[in-house]
Amino acid sequence: MTDKLFPATVVGSMPRPTFFREMVDRYLVEGGPEDELERLMDRSIPYVVAVQEAAGLDIISDGEWRRKSYIGVVSDIVTGFELQKTHLDYSHRHGAFVGYTVTGQVKPVNPGLFAREARFMKAYTDREVRVAIPTAFQIADITWKAERSVEAYPSMRDLVEVLVPVLREEVIALRNEGVRYVQFDDTSFGRFYDTVKGEFRADFEERQELAVDSFNRIVEGIDGLHTSLHLCGKRPLGPGGESGYAHLLPSLKEMNLDMVMFELCDPDENDMKMLSELPERIDVGVGCVKAKQNGIDSPEEIASRVKKVLQVVEPKRVFMSPDCGFSPGTYWDVPLEEAYEKLRNEVVAAEMLRDEFA
Repeated sequence: MTDKLFPATVVGSMPRPTFFREMVDRYLVEGGPEDELERLMDRSIPYVVAVQEAAGLDIISDGEWRRKSYIGVVSDIVTGFELQKTHLDYSHRHGAFVGYTVTGQVKPVNPGLFAREARFMKAYTDREVRVAIPTAFQIADITWKAERSVEAYPSMRDLVEVLVPVLREEVIALRNEGVRYVQFDDTSFGRFYDTVKGEFRADFEERQELAVDSFNRIVEGIDGLHTSLHLCGKRPLGPGGESGYAHLLPSLKEMNLDMVMFELCDPDENDMKMLSELPERIDVGVGCVKAKQNGIDSPEEIASRVKKVLQVVEPKRVFMSPDCGFSPGTYWDVPLEEAYEKLRNEVVAAEMLRDEFA
């Protein structure tokens, strides 16, 4: 979809300044006029767009600054989701009330929300834009709770099934809005070791089948898009603390997608082997900038990480991005100025690589 080598982009979210976090969290905790919250959100979008343009990115996002929360955005599109208020002592957020649970029937009441987000952002830029949305599997895995959800949906699979057509219509609306780059995020995909319970998932194969099938049904037959799957963090592989992506290869080969976005600041031998066996039809999003840690990655460090991947992947298949979103601020507090410097160095690294591999 782009003729430039090593296009530089973001994963989706940009850091939310203190005023923004407190504004959103105050609304979630205390309530108040939603139109006033949305007015202030809207006034913030031109700024976060300008930050990314100034950094020199080829493909930008709205920083997810028009969303109260990432998973919670689904509750702005459909009925059936209830805000779960749980205090997190380790969170940087004001109030720290997060989480949603499905407790009722899911029915669309506000379709086309992602497309409207994109339309608003596009009014302030001439760059290509990226819109990130959670997968049906991710939403269901996080929001379906046996103790509270079974009356509405007896199983997580039942919730996935009702979400598939909802998200498919959102993707079609994005395509019709002229958005090329649609990114699906899934932190649950491919996790076959349960770190909370300290055991391997007996239902791993069933879960993967559901994740792959539901994804494919959402995007099937929708042309004009470059679809990607962002895998947030490497997957824990067992009790020894090891992690990696190698075991995901069979699932990825079955998916109707254009790119997989990996965390590759520190690729190991298993990661490299997996990348070498990834079908050539699938581009590789190289997460080459450390989004969460404090400190600025130099252009040389970033370029060296990409060069490791280039040992097994052709340059024309490589996109560059941070290794994760800079986050809406729930668990991390990354200054926006620091994110700008990291993104600017990502762009410089991309220019260095183009000079070398063009």
